[in-house]
Amino acid sequence: MVMKMPLTPKEQAVLKFITGFLEAHGCPPSFEEIRDKFGYKSFHSVQQFLSQLETKGYLRNPGGSKKRAIQLIQDEESKTAIPLIGYVAAGLPIEAIRHHAMVEVASTMLRPRATFFALHVKGDSMIDDGILEDDIVIIKKQPDAENGQTVVALINNEATIKRYYKKKSHIELHSANPKYKPIIVDGDGTFKIEGVLHGLIRRYET
Repeated sequence: MVMKMPLTPKEQAVLKFITGFLEAHGCPPSFEEIRDKFGYKSFHSVQQFLSQLETKGYLRNPGGSKKRAIQLIQDEESKTAIPLIGYVAAGLPIEAIRHHAMVEVASTMLRPRATFFALHVKGDSMIDDGILEDDIVIIKKQPDAENGQTVVALINNEATIKRYYKKKSHIELHSANPKYKPIIVDGDGTFKIEGVLHGLIRRYET
């Protein structure tokens, strides 16, 4: 078991915010969101607290920047294997490619009585939401979503990951990158929600 040093009240507050944000949104907060939450004047203050939490063994911050790269460290956490079923486009839709593989995730990431699967991300359309190419997204399987949620959807059997918005006459799928226009889905093709974003795994080269 990793021994962790005691935290100051301010460090505890930052760690609690990061943990709660991760549980609510499926990804860690950005530096800007941490700064705004605690009213810090600069990103240097955010980096200082993250460095203290990293030194004390509570998290890793391999990105060292404003990207959503913060990883919480769990003590000897159990792992659960879920299907890694292929690729999803963070860009224009790509053909759904399914293959047989498994990926291990922390059991604490998953909810009881729910079904999860994982996908490799290809493309850069969701970078402003901290979803980068070659990340692995953890998806909670369900057939519907609320406006603003990030979903994996099939459009004419091509898979994409986007923010979902249901309008009166059509559906819009929005990127988190200004160079991509929204995808408009009307009655001319088949559309299906495969699930909503629940978490994210980022792998770093050593």
